[in-house]
Amino acid sequence: QSGFISILSAEGSHPLQLWDIHLDDDGEIRLIKDMANLDESNHISGPVIEMTCSDLSKNCIICPLKLDASPHRPSLGITLPILYLTMYMPERTKQQQQINHFSFEVSVLDDKQITRRLRCSTFQSTTSVQADICTFPLRLTQRPRRLKREQLLLPPLEQDNLHQQDEQEECEPCWNRVCIPLSEYTYKAYGTKFLETRDIQIQGRHLYIDRVYFTETQLSEDELPREFRLFQ
Repeated sequence: QSGFISILSAEGSHPLQLWDIHLDDDGEIRLIKDMANLDESNHISGPVIEMTCSDLSKNCIICPLKLDASPHRPSLGITLPILYLTMYMPERTKQQQQINHFSFEVSVLDDKQITRRLRCSTFQSTTSVQADICTFPLRLTQRPRRLKREQLLLPPLEQDNLHQQDEQEECEPCWNRVCIPLSEYTYKAYGTKFLETRDIQIQGRHLYIDRVYFTETQLSEDELPREFRLFQ
């Protein structure tokens, strides 16, 4: 395999056709045709997938689909070693204004023919390696909070100068391109060689997803094909 393999694109006609959807009573997943129409301070122009729920453990999407006739989930069989997820997570949940969290798990097959799970999450504080699963923290990038219009137009007051440094350090959520180097992490955790990705699971209390894809090497935004870029 070479190049790029996309398994979720909000631009597609059926973006979740390869995914199983598991939701409890208050869980919801929907396609937003243009995020620019939402009352969000940080948006992109174009369609996105929105996930909302109150219980993170009972709401998720999993790729690939599990066939009804089989007790086991089939393998994606993707050998490209770099996985990307383009996503945006607000600070608070949509439904109950709880602190928001996000989890992302990948099952991989190594050269010992053992299936390992690599799980990153925003609520994990330390890295833990066990026989079948490696969990590690995920810190999403934030951007400096935008200044209000009146702060840009009016001269600063004396008390503003006193707190200028603190104000500059205030940040807000932004779009992230989460990168998981599967081959590197498999070797660091287990000392084995990554062979393929078997399946992927995404969980989020309130989450916007633009695309999930694999590449041969780590790439900057400018090196991506135009259709893979977040801001085109």
